[in-house]
Amino acid sequence: MSPTGDNNPPTSFEDGSDPATDYAFAAHIDRVEAEKQAARDAPDIPWGTWWYQSGSKWYVAVGFLILDVWIASAGYSFGLGALLFVPIIPALYAEFLLYRYLYYVPDIDEPVPAGRFRPTWIRPVRYGRWTEEGAAARAGRAVGATEAGPDPKEFL
Repeated sequence: MSPTGDNNPPTSFEDGSDPATDYAFAAHIDRVEAEKQAARDAPDIPWGTWWYQSGSKWYVAVGFLILDVWIASAGYSFGLGALLFVPIIPALYAEFLLYRYLYYVPDIDEPVPAGRFRPTWIRPVRYGRWTEEGAAARAGRAVGATEAGPDPKEFL
């Protein structure tokens, strides 16, 4: 930056600075400012949406792991060595259902059953609560419809 405080390269070099370095630094500052302005003009998805749709998946999985370790260590500390895995089985199933409730997205090749959706032991919801498809279904928009491009079902 020049001694005057603006982003233009200095015109006099009495202070002993290198003109090439000053010019490169000013060009870098200009590029960063242009990137910031472009980010402000066209923002991406909101932080909360990103967190629920993709950022929280790992934290939920780690939370499930911590819960399983607590259950196993409690069973071990109470002397239930032989019955250690008995309380883990319902906990794993409950975690599986919760994960699918939050993040389930059906495969594109999976056939869509006709009529009303009926929950099963494996599939508690049609679309996960924290997915783009779930938000579109709750808003009444078409789910999985592509606006442009080829149909992925046409390919092998």
